[in-house]
Amino acid sequence: MPVEEPDLTVGPLLFAEPRMLAVAGDHALTRWSTVSLESVGDFQHITVEPAPGYWFDHFVPKLTPKGRLIDRTVNVNNLEEVFMHTALGEAVTLFPAHVSWYFPRPDIVYLPVTDMEALPYGLVWLSAAENDMIRAFARVVRDLGPLPD
Repeated sequence: MPVEEPDLTVGPLLFAEPRMLAVAGDHALTRWSTVSLESVGDFQHITVEPAPGYWFDHFVPKLTPKGRLIDRTVNVNNLEEVFMHTALGEAVTLFPAHVSWYFPRPDIVYLPVTDMEALPYGLVWLSAAENDMIRAFARVVRDLGPLPD
């Protein structure tokens, strides 16, 4: 999420996940235990070329809370390039928290971002393919509610 494509249906929320900032192991920000989005604006960020602009803006805002431009100048095409530029100190990268669990690296430090909303995750399906099974699954997820924090 977010999803703006007209041929997709957005279903119920599964969970929301806090944000983390990935930085090189020797980056100046590693002296801190957490970071704010405002401080993140002092560093270059990646931009993912294949991702729709509106979707990427949700992950990496264009502006800090005080209105400073967040420089997104390091262009990448895949996750390995994101890690490479981050580990080399050429960029810092905002991620959902699960990236720190599933992609631990000795050359990258993950810092919690204190002032960003959690990223929502939910069911999404091709509207034209909706059927009784999809509706039933969505109903169960809606009835159970999102996972707790």
